[in-house]
Amino acid sequence: MVLSSSPSIPRARKRLLRVVATVSSLALLGSALAGCAASADASDSGSATRTVADSVGDVRIPTHPKRIVATDFFSSSVLVDVGVTPVGVMQGIQEPGSRPQRYIDALKGVEQVSTYAEINVEKVLDLDPDLIIVDAAFPEPETLKRLEAIAPLFRVDLTGSWSKRALSIADAANHLDTAQKQQRSYDERAKRISKHYRKVLDENPLAVVSLNTNDATWASYAPGGWPTPAWVDIDAVFRTPTDGEAKTSTDWAWISDEQLEKLGNAGFIVVLEPEQLSRYENNRVWKSLPAVRNGKVFSGFEAPATSSFEWGQDSLDTVESILQKVAQG
Repeated sequence: MVLSSSPSIPRARKRLLRVVATVSSLALLGSALAGCAASADASDSGSATRTVADSVGDVRIPTHPKRIVATDFFSSSVLVDVGVTPVGVMQGIQEPGSRPQRYIDALKGVEQVSTYAEINVEKVLDLDPDLIIVDAAFPEPETLKRLEAIAPLFRVDLTGSWSKRALSIADAANHLDTAQKQQRSYDERAKRISKHYRKVLDENPLAVVSLNTNDATWASYAPGGWPTPAWVDIDAVFRTPTDGEAKTSTDWAWISDEQLEKLGNAGFIVVLEPEQLSRYENNRVWKSLPAVRNGKVFSGFEAPATSSFEWGQDSLDTVESILQKVAQG
């Protein structure tokens, strides 16, 4: 009996092990499917997170942020470009002339929560954001700590490359693909304009000039200054600054109207404050400038501070219109 029963024990054990293995596999499969479903639900609800790079380092943010507060001057336009309307923005960005009109229209009625030097934390809290975009150089660390307790912070560098900043903001909103397509379109057009008007640009150095509204002074922007992005992107030739003028984009110097002759090396001049040109109506030095004599002074370049690729297309519209007139002159 012992000999006849001994072979049946291993067979029974094998059958039992197969049953256990099958049940375990089904249990694991069920757990995996449940995990996938939970992950999908989390992603759909916007509660899932991912790691992205802002201007300071890596930061963990919602995969699909739904309520973004943009406290700086530039980010809101990038968001509008990729189809996102922020729930909070900076004061002043809805003012006429601050940016192309379609952004002003898109942001009409959005809560204003910040200035360059201050963020209203209580207003931000009331908006229940899941992501807050801030200037990396914002001067009040205590405010940033309070904001960080509300939602993840995404820091942007307002002094670096505008196109890199735009892509990073679009990435934070999880719309990087859209922004990259817009970037390609912008870059291709800028190259076409640069090539088509290469001779005009080389023969006519550019001066982008601001006329002081408070006293009789003016200033010329170096490449990289806030109103120059579109000109830089088409590789425009800027006039050489003279002694006393700003030499780089981070410098600034007001020059007396008594020294308007310094602009004599400009092939064409773009004036940012057209209403101030009337003060030169009887100024003999101004009238003697080559750009003025040749009818190559232009104004009306609204919102040249390009900060997103669709905004950039608007800037290129104006740039191309000006260059057509320079070429005709």
